[in-house]
Amino acid sequence: MSKTLLLSFTLSALLGIALSQMCGNCMKNGVACVNQTHFKVCVNQATLPGNALYCGDGKVCTSLMGAFCFEGGSDVETVCDEQQDCPSCSAKSMFVCTSRTTFQMCDGTKMQKEISTCPAGLFCTTNAEEICVKECKLPNGKPDCTKDAP
Repeated sequence: MSKTLLLSFTLSALLGIALSQMCGNCMKNGVACVNQTHFKVCVNQATLPGNALYCGDGKVCTSLMGAFCFEGGSDVETVCDEQQDCPSCSAKSMFVCTSRTTFQMCDGTKMQKEISTCPAGLFCTTNAEEICVKECKLPNGKPDCTKDAP
């Protein structure tokens, strides 16, 4: 029984690693999940340029064929882990991204109340010359924060 339990645990861990590695990569169903609720269309195993598309309320991005956005629930395996936590203010921060497209000014280690939004088609990053940049100029190809909203 302990061998079966160990084998089951090992397979679950490997499946979790495989699923997390698929996040952002083109899959057999023709999309790349960029987070739990957004995806990009793939052609020839490359994502098309432009913004990620929203799966819809209550739906999650999966590797399922023909139904890459599926009603979320305990029986559905998502491709991406939970959305990454957004950075917080530090003594060195002037701004922090509070979602993929919003940011706030820092006052020491506290965020000021006003939320600023990047212009349409731009993403938030504190690792470039400007805080709002086109997707192709994002360091590592990802915004600082992948949350949809602050």
